[in-house]
Amino acid sequence: MKKYIIFIFLFLFSKTVRTQNNSTVGEEEAEESEEDTGRTILSDWIVGILMLLTSSLCGISYFMILRTIWKDKEMMRMASYRFMFFLGVYDIVQCLPHFVTGIFTIFQTVFDPLLAKAMGVIATPCYVGYAVLTVFLSFNRLIQLSSPKLDQILYGDNRWKIWIGISAIFWFAFVLALASPYATIQYYPSWYSWDYNSEFIYSKYVQRVEMVIEIGGIFVTAFFYILIIAQLIKTKKRFMMNSNYNAEIKVLIQASVITIYCTILNVFWHNYEVLLPASIWSYCALNFMWILNSGIHPIIYIIVNQTLRDRIGVKRTISSIGGGATMFIRSKFDSKSINTRQSTGHF
Repeated sequence: MKKYIIFIFLFLFSKTVRTQNNSTVGEEEAEESEEDTGRTILSDWIVGILMLLTSSLCGISYFMILRTIWKDKEMMRMASYRFMFFLGVYDIVQCLPHFVTGIFTIFQTVFDPLLAKAMGVIATPCYVGYAVLTVFLSFNRLIQLSSPKLDQILYGDNRWKIWIGISAIFWFAFVLALASPYATIQYYPSWYSWDYNSEFIYSKYVQRVEMVIEIGGIFVTAFFYILIIAQLIKTKKRFMMNSNYNAEIKVLIQASVITIYCTILNVFWHNYEVLLPASIWSYCALNFMWILNSGIHPIIYIIVNQTLRDRIGVKRTISSIGGGATMFIRSKFDSKSINTRQSTGHF
């Protein structure tokens, strides 16, 4: 009997020592990992809080833009503004997983694998649908400028819904692919970034399709805007006499800025292993570029689009002291005097 007791005691003791050793090794590996990547507990909190704040501000500012467009019947009658509205929906939905991954970053855990997978299912398909819709919008701008009759045929009545529906098909296809047990993209808190999980057999194929859509879409969109510029130059005198000439120029400025931004983001995102150093801060910067993609649109809208500035009650004035520009919120009682004839577009 004593032999059995001694044997059980020695067995439990050996298990305890082994567990403690494994725990120590795990802690040492974690410390080495932090030293290798440059990540610290302080950086976890700073990056995580910045992600929370940035995603929240982007979502709120974009919601203000969408609310303005939705309430304006004149804007919603134009196909370009309808496209802008649904682009904004895609962008705002992406802000949710960006906010949640900020929490992942602070606590350095995804809490549950299913939660991590769900964030990928929400974020990536929305960006794909957004990329497809930007191509459709640039084509709409070209047709609207070149042939009003063709514009009516392609986008008149409720036919604009067909284009929104096509982008939704791309969105739904990626939802199905990433929700399946064969492919996933997830956020890695220890690297402050997203990546496809290579343990899933079809992840690499989904990633390639995404890359083709996003990078290809950027160049197709840029091509359409080059044609728009050529059209404006070709008919410069006629368009300068048109009341919408200034609006078209602003649209081109807006489109150029956003096209360049998205080109940099998509090219580096899908080729980071070749173009960027293997650094946590390179990946972190790309992740913040993705988050800010939902914020650059409201900023450009407000800067370029006088109608939206007036609708949301923001007005620029020149300060009498120092000549500086200041911002103030107009009284809601002044909103009835707004001129809504100007139209603009979106990348």
